Amino acid sequence: MPVDETSGCLTERPASLEDGSAVVATPTQILAGHPVGRQPHAAVCIGCGATLRETDIVFAYAYRCADAVQWAVPRLFCHGCAPDTIRSPTLGTTEILVGGRLGSIALPTSRRTRLCLAELSLRAFSGPTEGCSP
Repeated sequence: MPVDETSGCLTERPASLEDGSAVVATPTQILAGHPVGRQPHAAVCIGCGATLRETDIVFAYAYRCADAVQWAVPRLFCHGCAPDTIRSPTLGTTEILVGGRLGSIALPTSRRTRLCLAELSLRAFSGPTEGCSP
């Protein structure tokens, strides 16, 4: 299915949408509220090691393989360390770089709070047809 390179939106309507069983959303909509960081109230910039806390401006690298259902967010950056582009795109993987703030989300099962991504905007996008084989 073709993807709009600027927004990550599908440009064709999948058949499953006709019966109401699927919803199309941009990656920034999907990642809003996504838990990040290993500690409940702090995360670490992968570039400089600075501690990132709630309300800090952050940039997150996220990806989703073509056969995967969920997005992974393996890297967070502070404002000063954030790259401008996806440096080495991977074929078969949708990769994005988003900027926003750290917020907090309550996880009902564990009754704990976690840092999450909030107020997101797209900084860089690499579609699944771009890049080199993994």
